[in-house]
Amino acid sequence: MLTPVRAALSAIFGLTLLTHSVSGFNPLSRTNVVNYWGQNSVSYSGGKEASLATYCQENTVDVFAVAFVHQIVDGKPLLNLANHCETTFNGSRLLHCPQIGADIKTCQARGKALVISIGGAAGQYSLDTPEQGTAFAQQIWDTFLGGSTSQRPFGDAVLDGVDLDLESGTNRGYPAFVNALRAKFATSSRPFYITAAPQCPYPDHALSASLNVAWFDLVWIQFYNNFCGTQNYGTPHFNFDQWNTWATTVSINKNVRILLGVPGGPGAAGSGIVTASQLVNILDGVKSYSNFGGVMLWDAGVAAKSGLASVAANYLRNNGGSTSTIRPTTTSTSIVITPTSTTPTTTSPTSGVCSAPAWNAATSYGGGSVVSYNGRKYTAQWWTQGDVPSSGAPWTDNGPCSGPTPTTTPGGCNGASAWSSATAYSTGAKVTYGGFEYTAQWWTQGDTPGTNPVWVRGAACSASAGAKRNLYAAEKFVNKRR
Repeated sequence: MLTPVRAALSAIFGLTLLTHSVSGFNPLSRTNVVNYWGQNSVSYSGGKEASLATYCQENTVDVFAVAFVHQIVDGKPLLNLANHCETTFNGSRLLHCPQIGADIKTCQARGKALVISIGGAAGQYSLDTPEQGTAFAQQIWDTFLGGSTSQRPFGDAVLDGVDLDLESGTNRGYPAFVNALRAKFATSSRPFYITAAPQCPYPDHALSASLNVAWFDLVWIQFYNNFCGTQNYGTPHFNFDQWNTWATTVSINKNVRILLGVPGGPGAAGSGIVTASQLVNILDGVKSYSNFGGVMLWDAGVAAKSGLASVAANYLRNNGGSTSTIRPTTTSTSIVITPTSTTPTTTSPTSGVCSAPAWNAATSYGGGSVVSYNGRKYTAQWWTQGDVPSSGAPWTDNGPCSGPTPTTTPGGCNGASAWSSATAYSTGAKVTYGGFEYTAQWWTQGDTPGTNPVWVRGAACSASAGAKRNLYAAEKFVNKRR
């Protein structure tokens, strides 16, 4: 029997809302494969992203994130689905995509889950207050999920949840958004899910407020376009362990699944692109983590063209482990998530003066960079940060320094180094700029202190008047060039 709300909507559309419940999808599985769909990224390499129904004919992908709700205008969502759909409702900017709605139902009939993704690298989707978050949750519920409204982009198709791919903006209202949706989910006869796609630097500045206080079912981490991406697998910078610790110690849902997010193939990202063998090698290393949940690929067209989606699916189903809903023990994981001190702690040289600057744990070094440490000179073989120089990778030992032993003195303001636009700074890093000390709130590179919220200004420096004059002169020069 139709509820009054569904009966009213049926009268509007002349149809009945789909009440399908995903039968094949298990959010606690360790073998899920996720693809983003809708942005046709493969077009940049001469391809074309197929329809949802086409990809769903295969058994490769378990979850599709339909991307994106890229704007919130007057409290209502707007869609961008590249060239998949460009028709709007009369008198509205909201897309009207009945064929995609039919494809969604086709996919769900094959056991796939589909979530509507909010965000993206470019867009205007900020929610500044809890009140805005609660109101927007109602809009999303009515437009894409189990509610009702006269303009539903996918008609009577009911998506299986919401994905947050927040990469910019003010997002203080999203915890209330998630909680308001959760309240609606609790009254539904079918399951709905909330997922998220943070970038790998921990904590993710755009999503951490929501991740730490609201319930998420799956979190697929973007291990690309960042220093902690898959290109640094095998080094301390690749931080899947840190995210697993978040899942087991911080997350409200201690069973939340953490998925490895990778580019779907060449051209899908600026860094972190992996070959099939590299993906298998990384999965061999992360599948044992207690909350491991599978692989996410950006995006469907690229992943199908490269074959990586199939590689991921085949590997996981043969080697990914049990899909048991009983949460594995997490006592073996003991990574402590605390900001790393960036005050240089170097050992006094024992063999004389090095012409190279002293190694600093807070500084990122490109391949070929030369530093001094413990009286010896070292050359970086590739990009590195936080790796103590030694005779092994990523450092090459160039031998002892020569000359008299120097006296080590702290540099900058209160021992912190001067900010450099070329240096990547981790959460908690301290720098000096414009006569003040600044502390990084999250990973950053190139964001000038005092002009970006990533930096929090602290006490004034106690440097000499001459040093301050030089610093201000340099600042004026930089500002003049902007």
